[in-house]
Amino acid sequence: MSSEYAGRLAAVSSASRLLVEAGVDQSRQIDVFGLVESLGLWLAFFPLDGLLGAYLPEGEGGILVTTERSVPIQRYTAAHELGHWRLDGGPDGALDSEADVLGRSDIERETLAQVFAGALLMPPPLVHSILSRRNSTSIGPLDVYTVAREAGVSYEAAARQLHHLDRITRSELREVLRVQPRSVKQLIGAGSRPVVGAADVWPVDLSWHGHHLNVRADDEIVVSLPEDRSTGFRWSVGSPDPRPRRSAAQPPPPFADSPPLDSGALSMAVSKAMPHRKPAKRAVDRARQPVPKQKPEPLPIVGERATVVGDVYVADGSAQVPTDAAIRRRRLARLGASASHEAVQDVRNENIIAGYVGRRVFSVRLSEPGTTHLRFVLSNEFSDSDLVDEYRITATVEERRGAFSIDQIRREDDDLADVARERRRSGEVVSADEAR
Repeated sequence: MSSEYAGRLAAVSSASRLLVEAGVDQSRQIDVFGLVESLGLWLAFFPLDGLLGAYLPEGEGGILVTTERSVPIQRYTAAHELGHWRLDGGPDGALDSEADVLGRSDIERETLAQVFAGALLMPPPLVHSILSRRNSTSIGPLDVYTVAREAGVSYEAAARQLHHLDRITRSELREVLRVQPRSVKQLIGAGSRPVVGAADVWPVDLSWHGHHLNVRADDEIVVSLPEDRSTGFRWSVGSPDPRPRRSAAQPPPPFADSPPLDSGALSMAVSKAMPHRKPAKRAVDRARQPVPKQKPEPLPIVGERATVVGDVYVADGSAQVPTDAAIRRRRLARLGASASHEAVQDVRNENIIAGYVGRRVFSVRLSEPGTTHLRFVLSNEFSDSDLVDEYRITATVEERRGAFSIDQIRREDDDLADVARERRRSGEVVSADEAR
């Protein structure tokens, strides 16, 4: 066994032992920030310049994480720094750039910290639990994204861990890395990308009725509900008013530009981006900005916390009422014998969708911390009949970690401790460079 392979095994084993020692439930998303603090380490968040994170031996030892990146990268960075504390030990610290945490590094200690982070955040029980719910015969980009979202890590980190766990081959790893996460999100959203590119999307359907989701700020819940638009019964956003009603004069939502959600629709050639891509800072900044063309409509039931950012109809073709052939025959009969050849041919070639049973797809963006109760009702907008069905789901937006705990530092003369305590008193953001 090579020393490199033995080192990776040791890193994986160390992460697994740490989870067991800390009594962490490995079938659920790992609370890496809580784990750091439970180990007696201090945890601080600063707008680090040029770094994603650092492990510092000051006091009892602790971890710095940048505030300038998304939560999945913050989580992975914290796990990486915890790897330095667990694997390296001693008085030496670590200052880690994006290449150290997310890229391919020639430095062995950085590579081992990466392996440790993957094993810590994506232990086998968690990964297997997520994949078993997907019930897929083979693992594709949609499965990789689902693991990434539910484990709270990046798409690439999830793909590499699936390879480490022998769930995908090396060639399959290369293929799924060619697909950009934004393409998967667009597929889930029936053709619409999330308003904030770095946000996650959570697809739910009738089977999720009454469930509770834990999400992050700017994440979007994509609610897919069965609807036959030809009947007049349509889903609409509910409210405390027992008879919320969309105006019957308002047209139904447009048809989605994309085909129905299907993991097979994500061709491995969707993106020509090379594996191990390192997005430029400008691209990351653009991803954080709202799409200008989106004009969200506030949800009446939740005030400023949630916004409807998408409302489309997807014709699945799972059922046709009546059949295409019957509709086409009636249209041809109405044309009569005098109709031109071109008019007849147009009817024959027409894609009949009006009678399809499909899905109404609402995309709801959650922008503020707190708990939101979403309610959708099915009613006939052209009559005064009572609603015939309703759908409820609850979502809690977690607070973004922007504060820190530094109480465990024992050295009263430590510069970092002094700056941190002053920041706590004033509420002022202080850079790590100033702290050092």
